[in-house]
Amino acid sequence: MPPQEGKTRVMTGLDLLHMTKELRSIEGSFLKRVYSIDENTLSLLFHPEREGRRELIIDARGAIFLTKLKWSKPQTPSPFAMALRKRLENARIERVHQVGTERILFLEFSRENLRLIIELFGGGNVILLSGDDIVAALRKAVYRDREIRIGAPYKPPPTRGLVLESLSEDRVSKAVREELSADEKLSKVMISFGLGPPYLDEALSMIGAGADSRLSEVGVEAVARLISEFLSRETEPTVYVENGRVVDYSAFPLTRLAFERLSTETFSDAVETYYTSKMSFSEDRRIVSLEKEIGRQLSLKREYEESYERLKRFGDLLISNLHETEEVLRIARSGGSSDRIRSVDRRSGKIIILMGGEEIELDLRRSASENATDYYSKAKKMKEKAARVSQAIAQLEERLRSLRSQREGELSELKPRPRRRMRWYEKFRWFYTSSKLLVLCGRDARTNSEIVDRYMEEKDLFFHIDMPGGAAVVLKTGGAEPDNKSIEQAAIAAASFSRAWRERFSYADVYYVGGDQVSKHAPPGMYLPKGGFYITGRRNYLRVKLGLAVGFQETPDGLKLTAAPPDAPFICSVRIRPGSMSKEEASLRIKNKLITCLERNVKIGGFPEPPADELTVDGIMRSMPPGGVELEE
Repeated sequence: MPPQEGKTRVMTGLDLLHMTKELRSIEGSFLKRVYSIDENTLSLLFHPEREGRRELIIDARGAIFLTKLKWSKPQTPSPFAMALRKRLENARIERVHQVGTERILFLEFSRENLRLIIELFGGGNVILLSGDDIVAALRKAVYRDREIRIGAPYKPPPTRGLVLESLSEDRVSKAVREELSADEKLSKVMISFGLGPPYLDEALSMIGAGADSRLSEVGVEAVARLISEFLSRETEPTVYVENGRVVDYSAFPLTRLAFERLSTETFSDAVETYYTSKMSFSEDRRIVSLEKEIGRQLSLKREYEESYERLKRFGDLLISNLHETEEVLRIARSGGSSDRIRSVDRRSGKIIILMGGEEIELDLRRSASENATDYYSKAKKMKEKAARVSQAIAQLEERLRSLRSQREGELSELKPRPRRRMRWYEKFRWFYTSSKLLVLCGRDARTNSEIVDRYMEEKDLFFHIDMPGGAAVVLKTGGAEPDNKSIEQAAIAAASFSRAWRERFSYADVYYVGGDQVSKHAPPGMYLPKGGFYITGRRNYLRVKLGLAVGFQETPDGLKLTAAPPDAPFICSVRIRPGSMSKEEASLRIKNKLITCLERNVKIGGFPEPPADELTVDGIMRSMPPGGVELEE
């Protein structure tokens, strides 16, 4: 998780009380995977999902919620995440509970008496216990009264709040009366029961008291009644917005927060809406450095342009007053005086004269026209320097645009985005032909085998390039006779998703057969390499040109990103062919072109916008064949 923008409020004990109610929905689920999003934040992926949610986000600095979004995870997990994976993967979540109204949450597991403790205070921590002993911790820490380290027994912090068996008014009243001093400040009393900001101001205003008011001034019963009311309120998650900006959230509406209110489906949604609105990302140092360099070059260009204007103006003044200037030079050489002469330095041979309101330095040894020519020559050099700087600036700005585009792509990958359900065919390469027939293309030996074993039927057509190192391509016919255009498009895919692309072939031969002609088992006495297929009967051959387009096709689930032959039906697409450009650079360029195309088509054609997570650099790279590419303009 990137640093948070400004001061982000942390969850209170009351917030955690309401969140715990929601988190009980994952009891009985299995923890499938643990990810480290950053040094403070974990993602716990559980199965089966509950109400469309299968991921728990824990930011030890003060937030925990169930998410429907897809969060970016680093490829390399942290040592702490690996330790949790080793002990907790596939363990059943037996119980989720809070310690009183403290900001401490326990996740108890069915395996080896394992418990995961989340402490959302003082910088936060996540601690794994086996029995009462610490076996892993997000952070080591030593406090006055306890120590967090592997092997040490876990000791909870001194309770700041009051642990209650129930939240009834009688129990709260008894706790207030017996455990708190009558001289205690009301603000401290409220916070002891988890009513930190923003609930604190609301509670104090309801009894007409200030933060410095004492318990004895209001009365134990009135305070206990108020606390009990707050702790027993039903969850009505609310987000507060000011000028389109999310400013706060609460488990139920608060009158003291005089902002526009938005209701959410769950309290997790409210916390996540606030939390993600505060996310910020560090500036790219390359971009910052380039911006500074462009600023420096622009300043230099202005200096050259100003020098050019000044020098040319001097030359023009001398030419316009050629005879008068020559006369001034003659007087100066003879030692005379003139009101146009400001100073004379005979050692250097320089003179400063006043001409047209300008002080101009001249060379006594040269004529007026020679001095004018000298200024024109210097002005020309300044103009040439300004032109060279302009070229350098243009190159820097092009580099800056490329970096900004790249950074936008990186940020779009980092920001949480809606999680969509994948259709079964999306684990392969795929596309729809002009006749709306589905084509499946393997990504590797495993998916090649899976397509043939599980998804190819007898009436389907099997395609393969006539050389080793190609994808298994299957045209799903639905039992009908496919048209020639669909056959040709499947053949182009078979040629393009092969070794021929990496070796930059322009054309390749592809054969196709019926699904009933393909077997993974060779006849007796013959050897079939791993991932190979045995073809019986007659083969049909096509010679096709390699080439694809990357873009959006309409599917029953809306617009989806894919790669297909250029004449396949697309909403927006960018054509590619084998080339030398890296897939990373090509993906960035393709993304920018698709964004422009989509914006235009959505406006004038009424096409629906694709989901935000459909257009990503990783998605574009994943759709393309192995090897370099060239974009067709």
